[in-house]
Amino acid sequence: MELLRTIRPDEASADYLYARIRSRRSRLEISGSDERSAGGEPRQMLRDQYHWVYRRLNRRLRAQLRPVFEYEELRTVMLALRYLAARDRSALAATVNGSLLNRSLGRAVTGSARVATAVAALERLLAEDYPFCRGLAEIYLKQGPGGLEQAINGGYLRQTVGSVRPPALRLYFRYLVSMRNLLALYKHLHWKLPLPPPLIEGGEIDLGRFNRIWAEQDLPGVARLARKLTGRDEDPFQAGLEEMLCRGLAERLRLAGRDPLQIGVLLDYLWRCRMAARNRGLRINRSRASEAQEDLEFGL
Repeated sequence: MELLRTIRPDEASADYLYARIRSRRSRLEISGSDERSAGGEPRQMLRDQYHWVYRRLNRRLRAQLRPVFEYEELRTVMLALRYLAARDRSALAATVNGSLLNRSLGRAVTGSARVATAVAALERLLAEDYPFCRGLAEIYLKQGPGGLEQAINGGYLRQTVGSVRPPALRLYFRYLVSMRNLLALYKHLHWKLPLPPPLIEGGEIDLGRFNRIWAEQDLPGVARLARKLTGRDEDPFQAGLEEMLCRGLAERLRLAGRDPLQIGVLLDYLWRCRMAARNRGLRINRSRASEAQEDLEFGL
């Protein structure tokens, strides 16, 4: 079963879409967010942009970029499972119904009373076409939500990184693998976790370097790898490791998006939308924290 639902591809030429994306990208650069979604809830803001692009892809572009949208919708699956666990049926329905997920997959989640039941249904539907989904039900029972997210997101990256062909897509997924590995390594070293981090092959940085840093418990080694991957000469522990890695990918995609008639334009735009939504979310969270602090200070 396909992960995404069937939507008729747009018949417009790729050049026409590239022109429209470049126009939207220029507005994004000026305002920091697309005017159509400015002021909205960050996740919905991002979803609107992804859906706008997906619906305007012709058959060839949709086939090439399918992994990008599938990986995004796997986030939808995990978010829906969280709402199911919290028994928030309203948020669950809104998340699934507004997604690009295959309708059968959406019903498997919304029609389940428990997360374990939903995960088992997803495994049955997806295991044949997405082998990393085999054993998901057992993983969830033994390792819980964290293990499930690692199996799904890590498994998809592992399956995809070696199969994409366009250079910009290879760059994108290889960087995501390295980014995921670095964040996992940092987390395990920082929190002194006893088990080694779950690393994925196929990134830009050889796994041997990660393993040596783990064996030596060399936290500064994480900073060295982050600087090597991003090309940025800064302290990731002061700037924020995830922030530094996101900016590094943004720069890579900016360069890939300079050719006006290649899919790097689309990847660059989608990542800019993700960063705009992320930054808006951070501003909202800071504002809420500030308001909570003011309430505390005034005894409210």
